[in-house]
This record gives sequence, C-alpha cells and structure tokens, in this order.
Amino acid sequence: MIGGICRCFRKISSSSMATVTTMKQSISLAEYTQRRSNLVNKLRHTVSGIRNKRVVVVMRSAIRQFYAPDVPYPFHQCSYFRYFTGLNQPDAVLIIIAESEQKSKSILYIEERSDKQALWEGPGLSATEIANISGLDEIKDRNKLIPDLQKLVLNAVDCAVSYDAATIHAVRDGLPEVLSACNTFVPVREHIDALRWIKSSVEQHLMRQTCYIGAQSMNAMIARSRGVSNENEIVGRLELEMRRRGAAGLAYPPVVAAGNRANIIHYLDANKAISSSDAMLVDAGCDYEGYSSDITRVFPISGHFSVPQRAIYDALNDVQSRLLEYLRQTELLRLNDIYLAMIEYIAKNLSEVGMFPSNMGKEELLYEADRICPHHVSHYLGMDVHDTASVARNIPLQAGVAFTVEPGIYVRHDNEKVRSEFRGIGMRIEDDILVDSNGAVEVLTKDAIRDPESIELLMMTGRVQQSSDDFCVLQNLPQ
Repeated sequence: MIGGICRCFRKISSSSMATVTTMKQSISLAEYTQRRSNLVNKLRHTVSGIRNKRVVVVMRSAIRQFYAPDVPYPFHQCSYFRYFTGLNQPDAVLIIIAESEQKSKSILYIEERSDKQALWEGPGLSATEIANISGLDEIKDRNKLIPDLQKLVLNAVDCAVSYDAATIHAVRDGLPEVLSACNTFVPVREHIDALRWIKSSVEQHLMRQTCYIGAQSMNAMIARSRGVSNENEIVGRLELEMRRRGAAGLAYPPVVAAGNRANIIHYLDANKAISSSDAMLVDAGCDYEGYSSDITRVFPISGHFSVPQRAIYDALNDVQSRLLEYLRQTELLRLNDIYLAMIEYIAKNLSEVGMFPSNMGKEELLYEADRICPHHVSHYLGMDVHDTASVARNIPLQAGVAFTVEPGIYVRHDNEKVRSEFRGIGMRIEDDILVDSNGAVEVLTKDAIRDPESIELLMMTGRVQQSSDDFCVLQNLPQ
C-alpha cells in the first residue's frame, strides 16, 4: 500500500568542461510542484507554533568548484535542491513562500549568463524552459535575492524560515547573515528526508532502471577483467559500461580493491597492482537521472576462486541468500533486524567452514562475527547512495522504500583468531531492494550475477549462465 506500513512482504519478485544544465526528464512538472507543496504542509503539521505563520523555505543549489583557474570539477547537483526543481543549475537559490496552506509561490534566483559565458559554456536555460521543467512561478536575477529576502523575513514576527544550515553557510554571500537574523528558524533536512524516504511510482521506475544498468554494467566489467593487472583499469571499464548504457556516470567513487586491500571498507585509491591470485571486491553504482544504484560483487582475477576464497565466498553468498529470504518472511521489517540476522548467519557459516577454533562458544562466535563485519548491513538508497541519512534504521519499512543488503566478511592479514589460509581475504556482496507499491520485495539488482560458478563462467566465456541449459549472452555492445 502506498505510504502505509508494509505488514507482509509476500515474495521476492524478479521484476566536459562546460557545466551541463539540462538532463533527462522523467519526473513531471506536476510532481515537482507537489513535492514543494508536500514540504510546506509537512512543516506546518509537524513543527509546533508555525501552522498559522508565513513559511519561507530557502534552498541553495550546489556551487561550481574549480581545481585550477577556469577549470571546474564536474558539476554534481545537491540532491535536496534537485528533488524540488529537477534542475542542474549551479549557484542558484530556491525560495518557497507559503502564506497559507492554500496559497504559495516558488521563486528561483539564478545568475544570468553573460555573452562571454554563453560563448565559452553555451547558453543557459531560459525562464520558460526552467518553468516547463519544474513548475516554478518566477525566475529572477540572482542579485535580487537579498533585497527580496530582507523584505520577507526581517522584523516579521509572523514568519518562520526553514533552511539547511550546512548548505546555506557554504558560501558567504549575504544569504547566511539575512537568514540568521530571522526570529523563527526551522531546520529542514529531516523533513525533506521523510518525504524522500518513500519513493513515488515514477521514482520506483527510476530505481529499477538505475539498478538494471548497474547490474548489466557490473556483469560486463567482470566478463572483461580476467588477468587485468591494475585496479584503475577496472574503474575505467566500470564507467565505460555504465555510460554506454545510458547512465550519467558513476554514482560515487567506486571501491575497487584487490586482495588484502578489500579489508579496507572504503578503499578509494584504486590504483594498485593486482596479483594473479587476488580476489577482487568491486563496489560501484551508476547515476541514472539523479537516482543511484549501489552494487558489490567479488570475483577472482584469474577466473577461478582458490579453495580458501571459495570457502569464504560460499559462506557469504549463503548469508546473502538467507537474508533475502528473511526479507520475504518478516513482517514489520526494520534495517536493524536485518543486521542482527546477518551477524547470526555469518557466525554460523564461518564456524561451519572451520574459520574459527572448534571450541569457540556461541557468544564469542557472535562477537567475532561482529568484528569480521564491522559495518551495518543496510542503508537507504535513492538520489544519494547513502540516502535520507536522518531516517532511523529501527522503524518499520514502508511501501516505496529502497535500501541495500550488504553482508561482508573481512579477514585482515593480522587476524590471528582465524586460520592462516583465510587471512588477507575481504569480501562483500551487496544488492539493492525495493518495497514496491504492493508491498512486495523486489531485488532490483537480481541481474548482477553472484553464483560462483556463473562468475567463473562469465570470466572465461563472457556468458551468463541463467540455468543448467539456458545461457544469456551479454548485451551486444562494441568492445
């Protein structure tokens, strides 16, 4: 049920230099307008003392950053700004003015491009184009922002101003000073997170698309990685495979870690040599129309797992399968519940493969399992890869929520609690999950192979085995 608590998960279904200012349009003008209305209504009904006041919400876009004179970093929009506008416009400010529940207005303040900027960077969006994307009521020149705000909020006792302090204070342009002088301040981020937590039907479609592209790209990368000698080559292959399938690029800096470096949870260097005996851990996702996938797979660079690698991989793969079954069986599921289940499954499986001494008791096993996987098993997913961070992990999931399931087993070289043949191996398997509008649990990344025989076959032949007599050739794209 849309917006309601999902009381029963019935099944797992298979279901350049210049700043770019336009993007693919899937979210409608009406949905952006509704999102802004939803935010104002949520503020009025959840924050005490402001129901009858004028509410002014202020949001800043991301700003352009430069790593050398006239050489900008690739622009990445603030997801909070993009959620309410659909715009990739840098250095802009959105103001929502709500006089009452029935009367509101949205104004965007942007810097007009000079003739010189248009020559070097291309023309910006016109006011009409911006309105057609986002449904904004007015588009004004950026230099009118401070005077307009001063008239709105200074010395106004019946006005509540809501903004995110971290983004507003990122630039000292007069905006922080004006807002700091307001009588009533309401932090906005947690209220936006509550709205973003539950995805609309269009957002659910976009999550399916970004996860499908991510899964297919992961398969294609694995198929062409046998014998690769440096982690950096895999990073390049990942981005190539994602972009050629329609993604804007990588959703975040990927973790591409060979051998013992896989035990560094967020290893981002990805520039070291790969040994022919290494297992590779690759954690990567793509950005498709502003929505992120997040997938982790493990594969042997030689094309075949060693005996200790295979033992750990089988144990971890079984944990993942059992966790996905746990989702199907559990009512009023919470992310923290999945974590507790993961620790139990890891402890049991690692004990059975002989990683720990046979005389280790259950409590010690659970303690060691917690040390071997020192991170949570789940986080929310959406426009940001670690989405809606202010939403707790101990509340029941609802229809429209996307999240990850990512158990890991990390055995550092210096871990003397485990048998020596298992040391120096780090593995994680991560899939993306959606509770759809009907309350069913979808594994959005089901197409990313994780069966060990299929991984080895893929690396040797470039084909994904679907069943004992059914093969699927990878999408036919140029090398």
